[in-house]
Amino acid sequence: MIKLKRLVGGYQPDKPIINGVDLAIRKGEFFALLGPNGSGKTTLFKLVTGQLPVVSGELLLSGRPLSSFTKLEKAKQIAVLTQEIQVSFDYTVEEIISLGRYPHQKGLFRSLTKNDKEIMQQVMDITGVAVHKHKQFRKLSGGEKQRVLLAKSLVQEPEILLLDEPTNHLDIKHTFHMLDLIKEWQHTKGLTVFAILHDLNVASLYADRLALLHNGNFLEVGDSDTLRKEEQLERVYDVLIKAGPHPVVPKPQLLMTPKLEARNEVQGLADFELNRDERLIHVQSIRPLRTISNGVTGEGIQWHKHFCNFHVEKDYNCDNPEKDIGEWLHQKGIPTEQSVGMMTAVVLSDVVIIKKEIKGIEFMAVVTAGVGNAVDITNTEMCQTPVTIGTINIMLFIDAHLTDGGLVNGLMSATEAKVKALHDMKVQDPKSRTIATGTSTDAIVLAVTQQGDKTPYAGSGTLIGKGIGHLVYKGVSKAIQKYRKRIGQHVC
Repeated sequence: MIKLKRLVGGYQPDKPIINGVDLAIRKGEFFALLGPNGSGKTTLFKLVTGQLPVVSGELLLSGRPLSSFTKLEKAKQIAVLTQEIQVSFDYTVEEIISLGRYPHQKGLFRSLTKNDKEIMQQVMDITGVAVHKHKQFRKLSGGEKQRVLLAKSLVQEPEILLLDEPTNHLDIKHTFHMLDLIKEWQHTKGLTVFAILHDLNVASLYADRLALLHNGNFLEVGDSDTLRKEEQLERVYDVLIKAGPHPVVPKPQLLMTPKLEARNEVQGLADFELNRDERLIHVQSIRPLRTISNGVTGEGIQWHKHFCNFHVEKDYNCDNPEKDIGEWLHQKGIPTEQSVGMMTAVVLSDVVIIKKEIKGIEFMAVVTAGVGNAVDITNTEMCQTPVTIGTINIMLFIDAHLTDGGLVNGLMSATEAKVKALHDMKVQDPKSRTIATGTSTDAIVLAVTQQGDKTPYAGSGTLIGKGIGHLVYKGVSKAIQKYRKRIGQHVC
């Protein structure tokens, strides 16, 4: 649809800003142009729109040189929406939008037809500007003006929509509304979109392909996975960048990390406070810890300061445990968004707390355990869907710095140690009468201070993995002993 061949251009012919770029934008795709200020994005945009002359190379539209198109021909195929909101005359919103129909009008005295008005009304409704149709354009807010100019572009019924940072004046709601609308037109009408986007995360979510421009040249052209190349982005933007997955769509999202001054570090596990009563075991850290958990609340890999294990009765109604824990945290004045929440029917006074330093690394385990619903996971006989009351709940804290992969490693080490404890304690699945591997409702949180040297390793062949194994094995074993003593059971 749009093809650039060794394109060179800029504001001064002898000092080009764009230095021989090649690019092919396919019909019906959303293509985003990315790069820091001064990289040449706006210059390239103006070359494509014809605002700047091409010094050398070719700029083709549907196989024809763009320079061979008349203004009317270009207006029928291309609509342009820039970040500059300037209208010289005091038009109403409806009059501004009507200008988009001009290329389609015929005759000496061009006027709006019934079809033109129907298209205008449809687009005004879709873009949410119909309510402003009789207002003067100059009296609108920046965001409202931008939506009006988008409507003007869409009523033009272009094949190509060129966007220069179109969401600069929009809040989050209207940014996503605008881009959702453009994506819908792309899919339903075959619209080709070429956009300069400032926000890398927005570009990742909406663009089919993107190009990273640096010093007038493309460093890379590709799909959104291009944004997973952290070192390349850091070189271009001069900011520490971490790429991670979006939790809902298969696109990367980027986190920018400020260059912070040295902060007061957590002094090992000394800045922890542990409180408990018959209703709640609450471990609080003075600073957020990096966590991996399958708790009722706070699941996944996150940052948390509060770690809570609530006692519930055995006949607890599990219809909405997440809501219940949220209410209990609120009653205790503990912020839900900073908390991992678990629940158990085990008597909390039987908790096992183990603290140990192993070769300079501090560990702490807080374990409650019962084995009334022990299961052998290798037994294929299905049982009733389990409730979410945790039977073996493990909180594990380490003064270490683990990558996300290291957290997963640590979770595997903890699971291996738990299984070994159940094996040695001869805990059986009551259905299969084989050795249990866990219970149907086990919960765990592994939390690390993120101090010291970063490591992706916390498996059985590492010091951290061995420490995890030691504390979890000892904690689970002692907790099961307490459970059996309370119910008068020796083997189960």
